[in-house]
Amino acid sequence: MKRGKLFFRYEILGAEGFNLIERLYAQKIAVFDVEFHENKIIISIDASDSKKLFAISRNMCYNIRRIKYYGKVSPVKFLQKKIGIVLCFALTLFLLVAFDGFVTKIEYLSDAKTLAPIIDGVLKTNGVKENSFLTADLKSLEKAVYLSSDKISFVSIEKKGRILSVEARLGVQKTEPIDLKKEKIISTVSGEVTAINSYSGTAKVKVGDKVKKGDILIDGYYDWNDQIIKTYALGEVEIKAEFKFDYKSFASGEKYKNRAVFLAKQSLKSQEIVQTKVEQKKENGKIIYSVTLYYLVVVG
Repeated sequence: MKRGKLFFRYEILGAEGFNLIERLYAQKIAVFDVEFHENKIIISIDASDSKKLFAISRNMCYNIRRIKYYGKVSPVKFLQKKIGIVLCFALTLFLLVAFDGFVTKIEYLSDAKTLAPIIDGVLKTNGVKENSFLTADLKSLEKAVYLSSDKISFVSIEKKGRILSVEARLGVQKTEPIDLKKEKIISTVSGEVTAINSYSGTAKVKVGDKVKKGDILIDGYYDWNDQIIKTYALGEVEIKAEFKFDYKSFASGEKYKNRAVFLAKQSLKSQEIVQTKVEQKKENGKIIYSVTLYYLVVVG
């Protein structure tokens, strides 16, 4: 490095610092901005003379500490000194940018849990899956999921760190109007309770319970100070029910499977289908497609 481009400033602890300065001058080492303090001096020298300073002071019982550097190339020297920190920061920044779009988990919230098979199919069609980079636009994904089924009334997709959160709401059709004078609300289907809204009376089931057709869902009474008070049963209970349909065919293939699903949905008619499963088996030389449709019913 050329002289005059970079200077080091040192704090030198020890008595008779003037003697050290004299020896530096004797060796033709220029000293700048000298400060004298009790038992120490502060000086600046050209960076190219730093090794000579330590060689001269080696046997003179001085404690030398570099406190700063300055000059035209000091930023370069700083980077050289801090190169490890700079590289670590650069690598960290690169990883943050590179993996910002990485998805390790897809979580389904609210009604999206019930609609997971439908939503998962839409996501995969758009190249979205766990342990992969997210390249699709979130707004476009929301629109695609919303349009995938007329059962969906609301969709929200957010990326939280490396987790993709999908929330959806169902617009469920009621199977029958609410009767304001019912003494009991009885289940019209067998299935699993997915939601309860009890306005009057006592709910006899909770979310997640398995119920059978004819079970009491909401009873027309409530308990007040250990007294049973009769009232009307008013509310709604949402149940996920199953519908099974078998389709016999002499051959197998995607078109036969699709026809089985189509005929099953036609048989179920206008129910709110949220999940479809198809199993294939062979019986007496015929191919049987067993279709299970999961649909929602609101009893009130």
